[in-house]
Amino acid sequence: MRRRSIGVCSGVALLFAWVVGIAWADDSTGSARQNLQEEYDKEIRRSADRDAPLVYMDPVVVTATRAPKQLTQVPGAVSVIDQKQILQGRPAVGVDETLRIVPGVQTERRFGPDDVRISIRGSGVRSTFGVRSVRILIDGIPLTEVDGQTRLEPIDLDAVARVEVLRGPNSTLYGNASAGVINYVLEEGSKDNRYVEPRLVFRSYDFSKYRLKAAGANDTFSWMANYSFLDYGGYRDQSVTRNQRFLGKFKYTFNEHSDLSLVMTYGQMDGDIPGSLFRSEFENTPRLQQQTLHAVPPATFPANTPYAAFKPFRKDERFRPALTYRNQISEHQELTLTGFFATRDLHHPLCCFNSSFITLTRIENAAFAKYTNTVPIFGHENRLIIGYDWQDQNSVNKNFANVLGSPGPLQSYTQERINQDGVYLQNEFKLTDHIELVGGVRYSQVRFKVSDHLRSGGIDASSRRNFAQTTGLGGIRYSPVPWANLYVTVGQSFETPTGSEFRNPLTANGAGLNPAVQPQKSTNYEIGVKGTVGESFYYDVALYRQHFTDELLRFSTGLAGPCNVFAPCFRNAGKSDHDGLEVGLAYKPIRPVTMQVAYTYADYRFRDHVVNGTQLSGRTLPGVPTHRLVVDLTYEQLEGVLAGAFAGVEWQYQTAYFLNDTNLESTSPLNGQKNPSYTVTNLKGGYKTMVSKHWGIEAFARLDNIFDENYAFATLNPANAPAFGPFIGRNVFGGLSIRYVFD
Repeated sequence: MRRRSIGVCSGVALLFAWVVGIAWADDSTGSARQNLQEEYDKEIRRSADRDAPLVYMDPVVVTATRAPKQLTQVPGAVSVIDQKQILQGRPAVGVDETLRIVPGVQTERRFGPDDVRISIRGSGVRSTFGVRSVRILIDGIPLTEVDGQTRLEPIDLDAVARVEVLRGPNSTLYGNASAGVINYVLEEGSKDNRYVEPRLVFRSYDFSKYRLKAAGANDTFSWMANYSFLDYGGYRDQSVTRNQRFLGKFKYTFNEHSDLSLVMTYGQMDGDIPGSLFRSEFENTPRLQQQTLHAVPPATFPANTPYAAFKPFRKDERFRPALTYRNQISEHQELTLTGFFATRDLHHPLCCFNSSFITLTRIENAAFAKYTNTVPIFGHENRLIIGYDWQDQNSVNKNFANVLGSPGPLQSYTQERINQDGVYLQNEFKLTDHIELVGGVRYSQVRFKVSDHLRSGGIDASSRRNFAQTTGLGGIRYSPVPWANLYVTVGQSFETPTGSEFRNPLTANGAGLNPAVQPQKSTNYEIGVKGTVGESFYYDVALYRQHFTDELLRFSTGLAGPCNVFAPCFRNAGKSDHDGLEVGLAYKPIRPVTMQVAYTYADYRFRDHVVNGTQLSGRTLPGVPTHRLVVDLTYEQLEGVLAGAFAGVEWQYQTAYFLNDTNLESTSPLNGQKNPSYTVTNLKGGYKTMVSKHWGIEAFARLDNIFDENYAFATLNPANAPAFGPFIGRNVFGGLSIRYVFD
């Protein structure tokens, strides 16, 4: 395995020494700090009160809407996961841990803890790596790259205070996304709770994660710094993973009206890729890596070459500092300016036919401006948001032949330039105390340019594609009674193919931009209702139809060629409809018990999609289960010597889904027709307390997949290649954190 950078580790260690040094220093006021025991006691007393609200009943503020707004006041499908839900009895390893409880969101972990396919309302399920269709933010700043692709390595749930999920198209606010937005809001240091905390997590199959976090504040400066290192031997053969991350949030307050924040993210992932299995292999020997390969001309390897001989792995390193300046210009006006630069370095040998050893070097720059005005109009509350976004990405891509895990002759050498900009406007007008009108519009431009520096075979694959689109949003929220907030919205989306989805079937190695593939567009019609009943019951129900034109779909033509199963191409479906129902519930039936339920119904069908002369209208879109149900039940001991102890069960059921657009058996009968349904049950428990004024401890254990269910993610339209990537079987977690709180 490749080793991590000593220089980065040393830099992180120095930064922590500096942070802890600041934490030891007393602030000028000399005021006493609220110790951790008081924090725990408040939480326990709050939970002990039968009438105390759940987290959903608090005035939870959502920031992913571009301007802060209470959860129940947002005219759309929104979910919020707080820090307690993120960390209580959970290892904080992958983003799928927390997103499972969100209705409408489907997550599938593929070849490592960070390799998670996220789909919201069916969009994004086409992804063969990374995340598509979903805009991912860290503290409101896009982690998603210019072309719409997101890699999740920089996200560490240990540093996150809450997760905000906006379901449905939000192109008016963010552009170039059709599924929704996920915002990871980082923890912010506090004067009342200055601490340092190590956390250790261990699991079956040689897994360990080590984390160190420090946070605090004085009169003008706050800090949070989080570093973690993960080492995983792997459930399957050829699946060793190591990664390290640093997330930091540092904020300087000039005065009560203005502040400057620095958000730093660093992530390095170094992981083997075990590949996929045929259906029978997945069912009988799920821990195997992909098996032998059968050579197809013009393959440069003999028949039955072992998959492991190609040594497929991915080493990906990213760094991004981002600055945000906020200025409250006046009582009703605020200006926010954000800018960042980011770097990426990738080494990625692929398997198998026309295989290549990819190297990529990338630099990204971005700037964002947002102006908010809350001046009343004719005595009515009003909020106007105007903004401008700009991102630019410059990549140098070199593809070498993969000679059994080492770079061979150069096959392609291109420079890729992608930039996008957009201007948007959104207005929220409160017509009465019970009725609010929302409207918005955005104009977006996305430009792709590929320069071919090798011109393999005498063919120049240099090409350009430019796209521009105006999208809109309109809606109304009506709150006839305190416990019900009804809304109706109509919204549009616009999403270009990502850089890799422009793979060109007209060139020998897929170089250049496919001239045929187009952006997918959609219009979403949605009605919903959310609210609280009796302060112990929260509900969120949404019913929608999202109509797509030119929906992007993955396809391959076989084992060889520019669109082989290991490096597929993409095409557009004519029309499709995504009809769905989402139900989210949170209920506290008795004092110590909290229950959460997330149910998703999905009926997604082609309305006009022709493949090889066959009209597939009425067929189900592959990759999406019709029904999905998740239940999380947690008990917390509220009194006595065991106050702070908790235990819970997590249960998840998902129906089968088709592998192909045709809904028929795969080209290879070894894959079958569907990815089977599954039911998975997890148990968790732990204890959290203070052992002295300054020292706190939290320990947890969990047993995941207690019935050892054999289930998997599946590659869509796999042709005659293996499609299944098994999830981990029965496994045990254990974790311990120790917190020291400074006076």
